[in-house]
Amino acid sequence: MSGFGAYEIELQSLLAGDLASTDPTKFASETQTLLEQLKLESRNSEDRKATTAKYKQLKADVDRKVLLGGGVPQGAQANQARARLMQTNDKLENQNDKIKNIQNTVAEIEDVGGEITTQLKANREVIQKQQDRVKEVSSMADMAGKITKRMSKWWA
Repeated sequence: MSGFGAYEIELQSLLAGDLASTDPTKFASETQTLLEQLKLESRNSEDRKATTAKYKQLKADVDRKVLLGGGVPQGAQANQARARLMQTNDKLENQNDKIKNIQNTVAEIEDVGGEITTQLKANREVIQKQQDRVKEVSSMADMAGKITKRMSKWWA
């Protein structure tokens, strides 16, 4: 039996096992090591094309096993995972509520700011009109003062 065949049998026996009862880190490490050996053996094989294709198929099987069949918590682990998921969902909902409240507050602040800006504009217009009136009255007072001086020269 070639080295490729021995590694292939060992990898298939790992894949046939129950991943839920094994340590996922150990499983990943062992399969990665075997896949590396298979890759080396496929390069050195006489029928390189067939062994490379077989290697790629085994790698896909390992990936599928890890993604679909592995890491599914059982019993207490499932309950813990479910509890963590519920806590995370609750935290996310709370954060979403806080964000919505903040957005509402910001919208209210923007509305108040707009109202203040409008009021300031109206106040500025009133002040400008009053300044214009003061200038007008001041110029009238200056003119009245000049007229009074001229009149006082007549009577003096």
